[in-house]
Amino acid sequence: MPNQLSLFPKETQQYDTWLLRELLNNCIAHSNYQIGGRIYINEEEDCISISNPGDFLPKKIENVLQKTYNPPFYRNQLLADSMVKFHMIDTATSGIKKVYRIQKDKFFPMPDYDFRVNNQVSVKVYGKILDDRYTYILYNHPEFDLETVYLLDQVQKGYGKTLSNEAIQYLRKYHLVEGRKNNLFLSAKVAQTIQEEAQYIKNKAFDDQYYRDLIVQYLKKYGKAQRKDIRKLLMDKLPDSLSDKQKEYKIGNLLSSLKRRGIIKTSSSNQQKSFWILA
Repeated sequence: MPNQLSLFPKETQQYDTWLLRELLNNCIAHSNYQIGGRIYINEEEDCISISNPGDFLPKKIENVLQKTYNPPFYRNQLLADSMVKFHMIDTATSGIKKVYRIQKDKFFPMPDYDFRVNNQVSVKVYGKILDDRYTYILYNHPEFDLETVYLLDQVQKGYGKTLSNEAIQYLRKYHLVEGRKNNLFLSAKVAQTIQEEAQYIKNKAFDDQYYRDLIVQYLKKYGKAQRKDIRKLLMDKLPDSLSDKQKEYKIGNLLSSLKRRGIIKTSSSNQQKSFWILA
């Protein structure tokens, strides 16, 4: 994850420690203690849900993700101020925004806030990828703001039909979604401009047979080649998403593959002085 062209996966924690602590402390700071109730944490196989008694003061999560949003008031002003001074929670609603940014930077689904139960706020944090296309879009577009990522997340979860017409038009403008409003799905297209399309082509790997054919054609034309000659032939044709070290591994694998098939061989057992030739 997230780049299939890479030889080495990008590892990440299933759940971020700061994120879970922030959500839990938010429950403590913003619970409605007049109605009683408890804070619950439920861990499932691929998600963690946290709930607390009370209602969500911003009314909906879209308000919090706006760049200019400020909360009208705190339910427990003294408690919230004390927790901020002890660095237990961030000021205003910046903590929730940071929670969303953490999931965005990991290319994971956004948290889900649920207000359907009266006098209860629940949030679900995902510990796995739901749709590969969502992951690839975020990977290729790190410039997207939280509001855009939130819309993409709604589509990947099948909630696209609940989005406003303006939001859907915005996503269509950048070719991020396809299908009708009642059946929206994320687009597999990630290149939006000529420049990005050129970069997409450079990042896209050709079939291994293409590289093997180039090696064979080179040997047919020149008769022999050292490793440095093959390197010079292929290095700029291999995808830019690979590092130089990974490209070296790739070239070695291609040569070994041709040798195993009996198409090429070395001219000598001395590796430093031998050439690759057609068998």
